[in-house]
Amino acid sequence: MTQDLKHTASQGERQDSSQGTPWLKFLIFFTGAATLSLELLASRIMTPYFGVSLYIWTGILSITLIFLAIGYYLGGRLTVGREPASILALYLLAPFLAALVLVGAGLTYPLIFPLLAWGNLIIASFVGGTMLLAIPLILLSAMNPLLIALGRGDGPEGDSGAGRVFFLSTIGSVAGVIVTAFLLIPTMTNFRAVMGISLALCVATALTAWRLHGLPRLVRRKFLFLCCLLAILSLVVQWGQPRFVRLLAENSGIDQHWEMLAEYTSVFGNIKVVAVYRGEHRRLTDLMYLQDGIVQNHFNQHGQAVDHTPMMLRLAEIYAPPEAQQAGVLGLAAGAIPKRLQADGLQVTVAEINPRALDAAKDFFGYDPQGIKHHWEDARTLVRRRPQAFDLVLVDLFQGDATPEYLLTREFFQDLKNSLKPGGIVIMNMFFDNLDEQPNERLLATITSVFPQILEFRRPSQSGTFLNAFVVGRFGPLAPEPAFQAAATITPEDDDARRTLNSARLVHRENLTHLEPVTDDHNIFPYLLARSHLRTRSVLSKLPLYLLIN
Repeated sequence: MTQDLKHTASQGERQDSSQGTPWLKFLIFFTGAATLSLELLASRIMTPYFGVSLYIWTGILSITLIFLAIGYYLGGRLTVGREPASILALYLLAPFLAALVLVGAGLTYPLIFPLLAWGNLIIASFVGGTMLLAIPLILLSAMNPLLIALGRGDGPEGDSGAGRVFFLSTIGSVAGVIVTAFLLIPTMTNFRAVMGISLALCVATALTAWRLHGLPRLVRRKFLFLCCLLAILSLVVQWGQPRFVRLLAENSGIDQHWEMLAEYTSVFGNIKVVAVYRGEHRRLTDLMYLQDGIVQNHFNQHGQAVDHTPMMLRLAEIYAPPEAQQAGVLGLAAGAIPKRLQADGLQVTVAEINPRALDAAKDFFGYDPQGIKHHWEDARTLVRRRPQAFDLVLVDLFQGDATPEYLLTREFFQDLKNSLKPGGIVIMNMFFDNLDEQPNERLLATITSVFPQILEFRRPSQSGTFLNAFVVGRFGPLAPEPAFQAAATITPEDDDARRTLNSARLVHRENLTHLEPVTDDHNIFPYLLARSHLRTRSVLSKLPLYLLIN
């Protein structure tokens, strides 16, 4: 067999003037695509468990580069003193083993990641990223020096074709990112995408082995047989995923019964609609809208919102101009806010970056889009091109752990202010860190650099770590007294709303002059909010583990 492989290698060198056969080049292109595709998918797999803070992304990128470097090094070491036949065997074996490991990782991460999420999330992200990426990245990156070694001494290239190999691999990586972002993520769950990459590696390896001229028949048959077995295993795992999830649900040990009613994949995050039942007769008590493992909207058995939504609408009732006609809503989610504003007689315009949110809102939350203008774009671009368009704007923008940092800068708030008509108001929902006032004050300083006078409301914290905060801004002066008066009319049963309204605090720019506003040019919120995001995620994502898959 070794002699036959030697003959194969030498024959391949004669057929192609650089790196064996064109099929060997095809395989390095394909595995380059798989490498970056896995990195992108790993970040999305880990988000519901560990979040998307600056520290988490640092961990993912560091892990990727570390294991790529290890793979390059080990691949080079493996070529020392080896015959071309042995190198060729390792070259074909690497993607097969990577595919095998991916199947194993897909079966184990839903069990292990929830356990990791109970500890330090930074350490957990490194451990989780290592679990998903270490072996596949080492194996796939080791193929580059192996292919270079197969072309050593062949042709006039002084670098033994190293430039061509890394060129093909890098172009493959670009293709992998594009295909993953625009094809895999919008149409497949993360779990199925990983299994799909495993299946694709099997097919690519089998195709390469089959097309290599001169490969001994027995060797070819062994590769094809092993690849077929692994491909079947990958398909079985994909087919059995729903049963696997149900098995996890049955053994979750949680008193309440949680059921995922629907799942909507998109490039902007994974949306899930979840029902909670209690008692022997499975009485529906809660309906939730989740995105990337965080509950964005929460409704009780009567269809009433029990999250931040009622307070945002109450503040709109208190502070919106009496003559208000045009309302802008930045962020759709389950659609409760635009639905209520339309019922109150306002003409509503919604900006939502994720079109799948509309599907979830219509399918499960009774949202009727008729009569409401929807713009499927980033909120920032909408307000920038709509000067003096709204009497009232409600900002409810959350993705991942909190509001994206580019929607917290002075430039965004200036565009937001410019979108208001004279006398118009803006009401913003956001998380404040209950344990660290520095990022809270920096955000207030940024907002007051545009709205010189704002009202801040803090909803009582139920976690001790974070709290919902609401900020009201206007062209003209604001006063807390209307909020205090409204609080006095609230029944004792709604203690949460009364306490929130009574927390009204007038914030002036002159009280925050010692803090520089955050700008697009120097946006330090990823750093300032990193620890807050970690604390938020550690509290908010304590859902049944099977709900965090994908």
